[in-house]
Amino acid sequence: MALSTTSKRKIEDTANDIADRIEALASTDASATTGDIQVEIDNLRRDLASLTKTVASFGSGKIREAGSMASQLGADAAETSTQYVEAARDTLVGVEQDLKAQVQAHPFQSLAIAAGVGYIFALLSRR
Repeated sequence: MALSTTSKRKIEDTANDIADRIEALASTDASATTGDIQVEIDNLRRDLASLTKTVASFGSGKIREAGSMASQLGADAAETSTQYVEAARDTLVGVEQDLKAQVQAHPFQSLAIAAGVGYIFALLSRR
């Protein structure tokens, strides 16, 4: 998953700001007081917390996005399977109606076919 341009820019800016502050602390002369250093450390902690929050919010957004995509795929699969079941049911109903119409149109022929099929099954079941 790629970071959005805005998120990348915000992370880079925060990281660059932290690096600049560390560099500034390293290049200060010995006249820096403990209070100055403590203030800079507190600023660095806030910046790191902000960076962490930005990365975490991006991750949670992607997780929500993936979850909604999975839900949509599941709903689409359910809808497609329902359509297939309905199509199969309609086909079976059509075959049943055709068979019923054929039996009504040719009752003796249908009876002879049924008897022949029954005789063949009886022969096969003896073996």
